[in-house]
Amino acid sequence: MKRRESRIVQAIPDAQLESVVHTAARRVGRALGWCLIIASPLAVIVGLVVLRPTAPSEAPRPEQQFATAEPQGWAEMYVRSWLSANRDDSGGLEAFYPAGMKSTRAVGTQIPVDTSTLSVVSPRPGAWSVLVAANVLVQQPDGKHRARLACAVVSLVGSAEGYVATSLPAPVACPRTLAAVDLDYPESAELNGPIGQSVHGFLVAYLAGRGELSRYIAPGTNVGAIAPPLYAELQLLDLRTHEPFEPGQAARPLDETEVHTTARAWGYDVLGQVTTIDYALTLVARAGRWEVSRIDPAPLLAGE
Repeated sequence: MKRRESRIVQAIPDAQLESVVHTAARRVGRALGWCLIIASPLAVIVGLVVLRPTAPSEAPRPEQQFATAEPQGWAEMYVRSWLSANRDDSGGLEAFYPAGMKSTRAVGTQIPVDTSTLSVVSPRPGAWSVLVAANVLVQQPDGKHRARLACAVVSLVGSAEGYVATSLPAPVACPRTLAAVDLDYPESAELNGPIGQSVHGFLVAYLAGRGELSRYIAPGTNVGAIAPPLYAELQLLDLRTHEPFEPGQAARPLDETEVHTTARAWGYDVLGQVTTIDYALTLVARAGRWEVSRIDPAPLLAGE
């Protein structure tokens, strides 16, 4: 076999052999070049497909959000319109209930002040029963207006296009008020005592903007004065504590001692009109004085 290969090599002169080798090399190089040219776009396309981020799920269209929302606000506006209607003005009732209503009520005898949704029930898709409470000023025989709480059930149907009332609001009984609760502040504190002075100073700085609030709050307490001030003056009426104190003990408390209090005060506005307010406060002792460490979210209840 080796002799045969040697004969073939010998049969081809050196110059011709070199030419054949160069020609073959050029053809192989050209073929590789075309392969790269053809493959490059394909590689880019494949890379883009592989590396393309996953497409986010389709965002809900506004009409989709509208169709799935519960129409509490629409129901409240409908009740306001219904209560406002009088013989001179329909109150825009047709915007909610196209059939409309002819009211014979005199102007200003019934004025809705505020509304709130108490519950929403959907008996079937696209239908809602909304219980709405309204604070209403009702004119009395002497011409004065008296506040009254009224509740009504509103029936609505809707789709992606909007809502419509199926009927006029139906007055119903409002949820009943439960019996008064007992608070767990059995001890009476002196209004002019150490705790009373700290509570009064805090309320004056916090609500009336008079004095440095930092003097009455513990370090690290995240409480800032209300701006603009709600009241021009504060008067402390009653102060009670959860913890009992021996006579004179509140005047010399140990550091880190806590006391839970409830305070009732009068807030006087710039016209001298009074608003009665209640605060549940926690105070902590530091360097012989009491400082407010937090405004409690709710007072302590007896029996808890």
